[in-house]
Amino acid sequence: MPTLTFTYDLNVSIQPGDTIYYAGLENGQGGSNHPNASGNTKPIILGEVTSVDHIAKTVEHNGSANVNGKYLMFSKNKIANYSGITGYYAETEYRNYSTLPAEMFATAVDYVESSK
Repeated sequence: MPTLTFTYDLNVSIQPGDTIYYAGLENGQGGSNHPNASGNTKPIILGEVTSVDHIAKTVEHNGSANVNGKYLMFSKNKIANYSGITGYYAETEYRNYSTLPAEMFATAVDYVESSK
């Protein structure tokens, strides 16, 4: 498996199953299709993360492209990292343990109806 080695700390949320992308850099522009670029700067899928070592700062993947001098990014696996409440009943309680006054400006919930 190809290995990417970094000189800086890895993002703490990268894990096996994530997808790695790379993009060409043109005049400091990466991640979108630069209109004046001599090459394509759109993100291209490199492959799937198979192993991560945060201490050695390495990421193994199943891709095969040469990414030297490219901008690297990753996306999370939607199936493995799906979040939301499933079920019939949910109850929440908000508490302020501080002695200082506090205000809550907004709250939201993401739910999936499990059956009808």
